[in-house]
Amino acid sequence: MTTRIDHFMYAVASLTEGIEWAADTFGVAAAYGGEHVGLGTRNALLSLGSTYLEIIAPDPAQSQEGNAGAQFANLTSGGMVTWVAEGDLNAIAKALDRAGVPTQGPNRTQRKTESGELLVWDLLFPIGSPHGGRMPFFIDWLECANPKDTNPVGGEFRALAITAPDADDLAGTLHAIDLDIAVSAGPPGMSVTIDSPRGEVVLATTNETSHMQFGRTH
Repeated sequence: MTTRIDHFMYAVASLTEGIEWAADTFGVAAAYGGEHVGLGTRNALLSLGSTYLEIIAPDPAQSQEGNAGAQFANLTSGGMVTWVAEGDLNAIAKALDRAGVPTQGPNRTQRKTESGELLVWDLLFPIGSPHGGRMPFFIDWLECANPKDTNPVGGEFRALAITAPDADDLAGTLHAIDLDIAVSAGPPGMSVTIDSPRGEVVLATTNETSHMQFGRTH
C-alpha cells in the first residue's frame, strides 16, 4: 500500500479574507477552487510542491445550517482543521478495519472549476475516531489532475507535526495505513511548516479549530 499526504485544510470565516491572508503570508495569490454543494463551503488552493493547501470557508450562496460552513462561519481567526491522505481507498479501508477503525465510503464527490471543468473524486472517512482532525480522511483523485500540480505555488511543504493525548494509538493507526508521521503526546493539535517566498510559515490549529470535525460520522 502506498499512502501519501495529499493536502491540508485551513479554515477561515471569509474566503475573500482568506485569499488576502494567503497573499500577505506567502507572497502568492491562491487560486479560487469552487463550491462544495451541500457542505456550505467553497475554497481556494495553493500548491506546496508535494502537497497543497486548501483554504476553506463558508459559501454565502449556500445554507449555513448544520454543515461545515456553519462550523467555520464564526471563526475569529484562521486555523488548521485537518489533513487528507491519498491512496487506494479500498486498501486503506481494509487496513483501518484491521486496526479497529471503521470507515464510511468511498463516496463519489464532484465540483466544477471556474472554467466549467467537472472534477470528480472519491472520499473515504474514518468513523468515530477519537483523534478528530489529527486523523486524516482519504481521497482518490481518479482521472483528475492533482491540485498540487495545477495551482499557484506558495512554497514547499517541509513538516507535519501532530500532538494527541493518546499519541501511540494515533501513530499506530497511521502506521497501519503506511503513513509514518511522528505524533507527540499532548493536547490535540497539529501544525504544518512551509518554506515560502516570504520565509518559513507555520500553520497550526487554534483553540477554535482543534476540536472541529469535517465530513466525519460519529
